[in-house]
Amino acid sequence: MSAHAWSNANLVRLQKAVLCANCDVISEGLNGHCAACGSEALLDLSRVLGGTIQNDLSLALPEFSRITADIALRHPLSAAA
Repeated sequence: MSAHAWSNANLVRLQKAVLCANCDVISEGLNGHCAACGSEALLDLSRVLGGTIQNDLSLALPEFSRITADIALRHPLSAAA
């Protein structure tokens, strides 16, 4: 991907990323509030996704595969999606 394409992206570091339960926006959650709507109903995505990235990804991949397979079974994609 070119540097120009990245310049148009909205990037948030995982360590700071939060999902707002009120408006479904991912932001940095500055001061404990959603950047879009000001709500305090935030979900820390780093914790949901397993915390910090491990140095040895080979240890994390089997667990990641199990989790994604479980999600796919619970929420299959429809042909219309």
